[in-house]
Amino acid sequence: SKDEAWGTPEHLGPLVNTASIEECACISADGLTLYFDSNRDHEQHDIYMTTRATPDAPWGPAVSLGSTVNRPNAGDYSPSISADGLELYFSSYRSGGYGRSDLYVSKRATVNDAWGPPTNLGSAVNSPSEDIWCSLSPDGLVLFFSDHPFGGDPPRPGGYGNCDVWMTRRMSRSSDWQTPVNLGPQANGTANDLYPRISPD
Repeated sequence: SKDEAWGTPEHLGPLVNTASIEECACISADGLTLYFDSNRDHEQHDIYMTTRATPDAPWGPAVSLGSTVNRPNAGDYSPSISADGLELYFSSYRSGGYGRSDLYVSKRATVNDAWGPPTNLGSAVNSPSEDIWCSLSPDGLVLFFSDHPFGGDPPRPGGYGNCDVWMTRRMSRSSDWQTPVNLGPQANGTANDLYPRISPD
């Protein structure tokens, strides 16, 4: 129950994990699909998924989301699935963006459809810095992310340290994303503040 202490972590096993990197996991609202990024197939990261039949069942073999979502040798990271399973946000180092890494979204009409081609969130959201590690709120109206100047790019103006957590809002699921704002000194400091994850409530 939610009132109990956390149990001992359990390894997800060789069908999910490999000797390579598996990171930045997010789980669907029904708890049956787990998305993550990994560099198991080549040096750059791609986005993968694993499924299970019930919350008590073991996870099945992890599979790549394929060439529609992943760009070969580009580096696709930190997936975040919407509560209805119809939008998948992630960051990518693919060419054609506004900075070294940009935020993208891939959509589908139903959970049984294939993912559509990713769309860049545009210059209102993405900056000349590295915009990465996103987390979508359950209502789909707030997107949290970090800027990432480790690679030598300057951080977004208005920050407090190396990596800060930012958020962008939209009025509805069909509205455009607004200009991101920094979470401020209550959340960000002079060190690296990154990998945001928002709870379902």
